[in-house]
Amino acid sequence: MLRHIKEGASAEDKRLAEMIGGFDMVNEEDFTPEISSFAENIVSYRNEITINGEQMPLLFHAGETHDRNSHNLHDAITLGSKRIGHGFQLFLFPHLQELVKERDICIESCPLSNMVLGYTKDLRTHPINYLMTRGVQFSISSDDPGLFGYEGVTLDYVYACGAWELSIRDLKQLSLNGIKYATVSEEKKTYLRE
Repeated sequence: MLRHIKEGASAEDKRLAEMIGGFDMVNEEDFTPEISSFAENIVSYRNEITINGEQMPLLFHAGETHDRNSHNLHDAITLGSKRIGHGFQLFLFPHLQELVKERDICIESCPLSNMVLGYTKDLRTHPINYLMTRGVQFSISSDDPGLFGYEGVTLDYVYACGAWELSIRDLKQLSLNGIKYATVSEEKKTYLRE
């Protein structure tokens, strides 16, 4: 379908195509097949589709589980994910932390979601504190604000700021990371930074 939208004849199809920023697989990792189960299809379609003139970005939701045997973080990195939603388990794998830094992958931390869903009971002990000291790039995101009854990302920033003792410099970097790792045009990124 995406190939047809990108090649679409109508202005409406082109407008819809501009709304697509990449490919993600959102799932409840404890109950669904791992990303590797879909790797062949992902690679095949990724090589056929371009977005903003580049190969379709992969933006996997991975590492949001307590199951230490999950390989979704490994799969997301291997497949070339530009961003990883949650990445909660990354603290368990020092070699993956190094790969994330080398490949300049951004971890989309979702502090309130992680707390509400029971991945951490206290944001002060959230693994992102440790990952920050290791030089891993991350942004603060909301996960399911509609489901949890709030809008936007402000509440996530407020809680993270207090729990992680973020400075103004940290907050600025997090905001800039949100722009840097976004799948929008360079023109749009420039506009957002100004």
